[in-house]
Amino acid sequence: MRTLIALMLGMGVLMGADAQRPSGLAGTVDAPAKGTPAPRQSPNAPQQKARDLRSRIAQLMLVTLHGLYGPNAEDKQLLSQIPPGGVVIPLIMKPQDAAEYITALRSMPIEKQMGVPLFIGANLYDLPRHERGVAASFAQLPSLLSIAASGDIALTERLAKLTADHLNTMGFNLNLGPALDLAPTLEDAPGGIQHFGSNPNFAAVAGGTILTTLASNGVISMPMGFPGGGCNRLANSPATLLTPRARLMEQDLLPFVRAIERGAPMLHVANTLAPTIDVDSRPASLSEAVMRGLIRNEMKYQGVVVAGPMDAGEIKRLYDPAQAAVLALEAGADMLYWGDPGPHVSKAVEAIARAVEAGSLERTTIQTALDRVLKLKKDRGLLSRELPNKKKAAALGTKSRYPKEAYEIERRSITLVQNSGNVLPLTKGASVPVGVTGVVGVEELKKMLEGYLKPVVEQPIATAKHLGDIEDFEIERLTQQGKGLRTVVCVLTDMPKTQGEVRLIRELKNTGTRVVVVFLGYPRLVPKLVEADAIVLSYCDPGMCGESLKAVADVLVGEGPVAVLPGVREMKTQVGKTEAFNAADVTRSPAGRLPVSLGESFAAGFTLSYDASASIAKAEWDFGDGKRAKGLRVEHAYETPGRYSVTLTVTDKRDEPTSGMFDVVVE
Repeated sequence: MRTLIALMLGMGVLMGADAQRPSGLAGTVDAPAKGTPAPRQSPNAPQQKARDLRSRIAQLMLVTLHGLYGPNAEDKQLLSQIPPGGVVIPLIMKPQDAAEYITALRSMPIEKQMGVPLFIGANLYDLPRHERGVAASFAQLPSLLSIAASGDIALTERLAKLTADHLNTMGFNLNLGPALDLAPTLEDAPGGIQHFGSNPNFAAVAGGTILTTLASNGVISMPMGFPGGGCNRLANSPATLLTPRARLMEQDLLPFVRAIERGAPMLHVANTLAPTIDVDSRPASLSEAVMRGLIRNEMKYQGVVVAGPMDAGEIKRLYDPAQAAVLALEAGADMLYWGDPGPHVSKAVEAIARAVEAGSLERTTIQTALDRVLKLKKDRGLLSRELPNKKKAAALGTKSRYPKEAYEIERRSITLVQNSGNVLPLTKGASVPVGVTGVVGVEELKKMLEGYLKPVVEQPIATAKHLGDIEDFEIERLTQQGKGLRTVVCVLTDMPKTQGEVRLIRELKNTGTRVVVVFLGYPRLVPKLVEADAIVLSYCDPGMCGESLKAVADVLVGEGPVAVLPGVREMKTQVGKTEAFNAADVTRSPAGRLPVSLGESFAAGFTLSYDASASIAKAEWDFGDGKRAKGLRVEHAYETPGRYSVTLTVTDKRDEPTSGMFDVVVE
């Protein structure tokens, strides 16, 4: 296996400016010092020098490949003609396919013969997609919005460890994430589930936790979306950061500041418009005010800045991608991110080289960027990483540990935001017969509910996925077939058209049926669904929701997890006075809280609880004076004055414990 010294010699740019550098990628792009005689050149020297310059510029490219099971013809052409510094694999059907893919990449000449490793990256949430109706063989991972709804940093660390396990086993060395944009502030923005919600403080802590956990497990993280505002996008318009400049450091920029403090080795700058930072309203990925002014000068960031994608629609509307690539490097980018491996990448390399040769782009700009890229590869030992094992990668889709972890995390994120007439939890006496309908997950949820309640019938809405709405004929069918049902659970998602979902709720209510909505995904439609009796939220991808629906079923029947509420004020009592301590007064079930703001009625942090005592299997009290007790409702008297910290530990019906503390002042 090549050593790190070999990497330094092979690329040369980490060495001093001496005459011992080999040719090819070895030389720098610096011109000879003044007064230094020009070395004697062979007739082919100019062409070799031009190739060297273009080879080094290619190392500043991070290119998304398109092959599904390995590099396709277009990918191979790029990799052989202008080997980039890194690649992104956007789609894999099975984890073992990734292992084979990455083994093939690392066997190519750029690493095998020249000793220059690739960044090989992926966004683990985008990687498992559905292709030709066949589900990819990946275990579900909870979304970042689920983590935000749980508000639990310990769960965040567990998710990061799952992510590291998956990436390492498949052979990836770069994680495209976490995304550190905050939730949208525009009312009609579609949002998304791969961000940490509206609270910048939680996003900062959670993002930093993922960053350091991945680093400790050998994975490079690239926080995505600087400077924020990426979720503020309507229709085909570009995303725009709207936060006033004076508030940026405490709002959108805070998660990125904390990521930099945690040692983020790479930072992605998006194509977001940032008019409060750049008065010329350039996309952040092309803005000197953003990259040199804010990132380098104000925030003192020394890592690798990655800008783009350079071939995205919002860039193409303003610039040719090759022109944009030159502008991005001039503005302070170190690497350029591309969403496609097409000819525009080679055109960009050529445009950058010509700009250097013409003197309009400083040679030192290329050299400084290349130094940062190669230093990071050397420091992280990318060349010495073992090749992935196909059998171990295949086990990612079969190990019971991964879905179990996902289920346990999902349980603590499920959020109740409406419960008129205490429709929930569902019970045998008040709720049956129960029907389950909806646009996804109907059969799965029906089977899970049958473990608690019978009878449960299912009525899927098969046409909604294709038509983008629930049509009138489906509503008529469902209301006719639903007569006689006491409760109907409707599984809904954010579809292109939403009128049908609202009409379905109304028509079912008109038949006298109680309606419980289970909404999957980003919950922007919640204010339109308030005619339902109850609304339960799960922040999962509707196309990959098995573990989430298991967690939803627990909540629907009153066996969700329990959260101990934080003490809002201290309790006061007197020496010798017997006080009652009731777990029901200081607990909540379900445990999740709304992680985004959806208008005045549904602000971030909002949640409801049904009777949590029904979800508690065991309650234990530590009164802080050496005395303990067990039970939902206990009594205790303190014998001496002072301040005591009371700890309540409750265990839910899935044997999951959780604890909380509050103070008691004894006078």
